Amino acid sequence: MSTTTVTAKVVRGWRVTGPILEDVRRRELRELTEVEALQAVLDLLDLVTVAPAKSGGSGLVEQQRYFSRARR
Repeated sequence: MSTTTVTAKVVRGWRVTGPILEDVRRRELRELTEVEALQAVLDLLDLVTVAPAKSGGSGLVEQQRYFSRARR
């Protein structure tokens, strides 16, 4: 079977399956409770890693300032 034939079959399959899956998705969203929706949001937020706030530098400049003062 050629690639074109396989691709055509897949496209035909999705033309039928796509609307059915969309109906299922819409029905599931309609039937979703507030608790389930909140849990879904929290689950999505758990996937995100929050980078710590930048300190504004490595501290090298401040360290050099302390050493300079100590020499005086």
